Amino acid sequence: MVLFPQKGEANTAETLKIAFAELKAAGLKKMIISSTRGESAKAALEMVPDNVKLIVVTHHVGFKEPNQDEFSQQVREQLLARGHFVHSATHVLSGVERAFRREYNGIHTAEIIANTLRLFSQGVKVCVEITLMAADAGLVRCDEWVVACGGSSKGLDTAMVIKPANSSRMLDLKIGKILCMPSEYQGSQQS
Repeated sequence: MVLFPQKGEANTAETLKIAFAELKAAGLKKMIISSTRGESAKAALEMVPDNVKLIVVTHHVGFKEPNQDEFSQQVREQLLARGHFVHSATHVLSGVERAFRREYNGIHTAEIIANTLRLFSQGVKVCVEITLMAADAGLVRCDEWVVACGGSSKGLDTAMVIKPANSSRMLDLKIGKILCMPSEYQGSQQS
């Protein structure tokens, strides 16, 4: 496992390199990645081998502003033209519950799960979430292993091997391997 010294988009190229190497070594054929605006999707598209399907999971339309789609239409068209998938959907670990938390100042089960996964890193939470979302859309099967890549706000900094589950059976999801992620741990600081 590779631990990056910082989180964020500076790790995107290396995260993709690690993820594609694992796909090849394990003989896996599907990679799920998160991409808000399309930059991570574009980077993956430039590196993806012919025998691998990309499944790009984006924010739902209206995530930031009503009726606004943050994802690049040009990148969407490029992905679709090459036979890959783009899935825009509500975040399974926070979507509707976030509205109730804001309105009623409460917290809900999905947010507890999301915050627990964030103890590892934001990217770990994103990888689990996008895998659930892809399974719910029928883009991956629950009896196959996939590689998922996520990150912290911009770019990719986490990659994992995951056996998907549908969100209604979330506890059946299996994390097989963490390939890379950011770490805040700096080791001992001896003088």
